[in-house]
Amino acid sequence: MWFAAMGPPSRQPWFAPLVARLLERDEATLRLLAGDPFDGHAPTFVRARLFRYRFTTPAERRETGAWWARTPVGEFLPPVRRPPGDAARVSPGPAPRPYRG
Repeated sequence: MWFAAMGPPSRQPWFAPLVARLLERDEATLRLLAGDPFDGHAPTFVRARLFRYRFTTPAERRETGAWWARTPVGEFLPPVRRPPGDAARVSPGPAPRPYRG
């Protein structure tokens, strides 16, 4: 989903429905992911964070085995939850905010 971060969530028409389906623990949507990030339970909240990626140095690669190193940049979507009784409405919120730890 790296391409979603090229603009605010409000400019990604598919993003709010994706978040709504994740909050519902929709099986078809979860099959799109490598694994169930919610360990078999519907999540209470979903958020999306932004990271800056870079290739690891040769020394980092030898030490960790990782090809990528990432640094938190901000929040793409702050924690949201499904309003009670309204599974289809999830508001994606404003543009990304700086990461504060």
